[in-house]
Amino acid sequence: LSPFHVSLSTRTTSCLGSTNVFNDKRELQSKFFNEDWMMSIPDTTPLSAITIPGTHESLSLYGGPLVCQVWTLENQLSVGLRFFDIHAGIWIWTQKYLYIRDRYWMFSQGKKVDEVLECIAKFLEVHKSETVLMMVTLHGLYKDTAKELWATLVDTYKNIMLTSNSVPNMEQARGKIVLLQSHNGPSGGAQVQSSPFFKNNELISHKVDTMELRLDVCKSHFVLTDMETKRFRIKSQKNLARRVNQQIYNVVLQSKKSSASQGCLGVFGMIFPGAELIKNQHLKQHLDQH
Repeated sequence: LSPFHVSLSTRTTSCLGSTNVFNDKRELQSKFFNEDWMMSIPDTTPLSAITIPGTHESLSLYGGPLVCQVWTLENQLSVGLRFFDIHAGIWIWTQKYLYIRDRYWMFSQGKKVDEVLECIAKFLEVHKSETVLMMVTLHGLYKDTAKELWATLVDTYKNIMLTSNSVPNMEQARGKIVLLQSHNGPSGGAQVQSSPFFKNNELISHKVDTMELRLDVCKSHFVLTDMETKRFRIKSQKNLARRVNQQIYNVVLQSKKSSASQGCLGVFGMIFPGAELIKNQHLKQHLDQH
């Protein structure tokens, strides 16, 4: 099943608001680093039962209205983001590398997938308590060649990449890249189910008991709430991010406060997330374990 795409139109606070759910500044102060937040999660916890912050079109940093993020991959890792939505491909048959593009218009981001994997591998070598979820979607005129190049990369990083369709626990995933299946991606990876949280671009319910996934679902499937961006982006996605990020923040905050909290919220793919929004999801996870 494909990940559910979220598009909401609810009023929210600005980026200068007290919650800091939105960020469009490239600089990341070290006080916001949260590089080892998974350390306290018990080894037996299924990875799918963890509330995990991540980014949609994680490396779409250039292209005017196509831009979805401002932080580099290094900064995204440092601030505590652990899910990455990668779009790449080849357009010339003689190309020897997979190049990162945006999702719709294929605007070049000036980075190779090799460099992305190398960056993540270096991070995990230092921060061995962490794991990174990655969803790869292949584009371009020569997808068979792109799949071959990807297979070569998987073989190169086979010691730290999990490509099984089953859900690992934290002990199995620490220091590893966990591949998630994509509709137009390469073969392999854990299955992703549609998010039950949003329907027809609206939050289904603000009640925690209906917003959270049951524990049995949490333990057996990855569920991704992925923000939707449009092909024809006349305006920046920033207003969308301000609205949706505030809703995500409110849902996680209410879940943390509820004494009836018995489930998880899954994986979030966000655009222009603020440090407080990311931290809020880390704290939700810590509460789940106590």
